[in-house]
Amino acid sequence: MSQTHWLTIAQEQRVDSLGSFSEATKHVWVGLHGYGQLVQFFARHFRLLVTEERAFVFPQGPHKFYLNGVHGRVGASWMTKDHRLADIANQRIYLGFVFRWIKQQAPKATIHCVGFSQGVATIMRCIGHEEVQPASLLAWAGSWPPDLDEANRAALEGLAFKAWFGTQDEFITSEKKQEMIKHYEEKYNFEPTVGIYEGGHSFNAEKLAREITALEK
Repeated sequence: MSQTHWLTIAQEQRVDSLGSFSEATKHVWVGLHGYGQLVQFFARHFRLLVTEERAFVFPQGPHKFYLNGVHGRVGASWMTKDHRLADIANQRIYLGFVFRWIKQQAPKATIHCVGFSQGVATIMRCIGHEEVQPASLLAWAGSWPPDLDEANRAALEGLAFKAWFGTQDEFITSEKKQEMIKHYEEKYNFEPTVGIYEGGHSFNAEKLAREITALEK
C-alpha cells in the first residue's frame, strides 16, 4: 500500500543581497521574485536604489526548473498547486530565517518587503508567521491570495501596503484587479492603496524608486 511521509530536514537556500549591512543601515528591503526568475537577474532592478542607509535582500524560490524543455535557461518558483499547504508552511519557515538573519546583520534597520508577480502572494501568505512582519509591503504586478489566515490579516493591518498594476499586464487584467480589490474590501474589510502605471508585467523604474522612498518614511 502506498503511503506519503513528510520528513523535516535541514537545507541550504540561496539568498543574494545588494548594499552593505552596518550600524548605519536604516532600511532593508526583502525582494521576492516572480515565477521563473532567478535572484541574480531580479536584483538588477534595484541596483541603483542602494544607498548607505538602504540595502536589499533577495531570497530565491526553492523550486528550480528549466524554462524550456530539459536544458538551457533555469528559473525558480515559490510553489505550485501540488501540496500547496506544505509549500506555504515551508515558505514561512524559510522567510522567518531570512528575517532573523537580517536582524542579526542590521539590528537597527527597519525591514520592508517588495514582491513581484508570484512573489506578492508568497509574502502575503507569510506575514504574521515566523517573525515575518515587515513595516511595509510593496505589491507589484501580483495576485493577492484569496485565502489569508488570521495571522496574515492581522499583520496586513499593521503595515503600510501599496499595490501597483500595469495597464497592459497580460496576467492581471483590469477585471481581475477589480475582483481582488472587491474581495479584500468585502471579506477582510481592507481597502488597499492601488496605483496604475502604463505598461505590462514588469517594473516601472521611476515609480518603483519613488514608492520605496515613500514607504520608508
